[in-house]
Amino acid sequence: MNWRSTVIACGILLMADPAFALRCGNKLVNKGSPQVKVLKYCGEPEAVQVRSMIRGGFPRHQLRRRIGNTEIERELLFTDRAYVEVVVEEWTYNFGPRKLMRIIRFENGIVTSIRQVGYGYN
Repeated sequence: MNWRSTVIACGILLMADPAFALRCGNKLVNKGSPQVKVLKYCGEPEAVQVRSMIRGGFPRHQLRRRIGNTEIERELLFTDRAYVEVVVEEWTYNFGPRKLMRIIRFENGIVTSIRQVGYGYN
């Protein structure tokens, strides 16, 4: 393999989004899936942890106005800091001693991460 092919292959691998997905039977759950879909495809988790956290940031709102056939879009910025409560749930799935356990993290009911935590148990 020449150096150009190597550089192209490395670039593709660096740009690719990591495959954070969980296969439950023949169904696939991935980042962005709703909580009800995970429950339907994977069943009840072995353990559930629930907590809340407060996130801060500067809100940005889009203002769109149509004047005739022209649409004007502006961004409104606020000087006050905004805070929002985020409900975080972590579901642990144990698939037995020959498979890796998974922890699925939800923020406000949407999958944000799926990670492996070692082999399961009976």
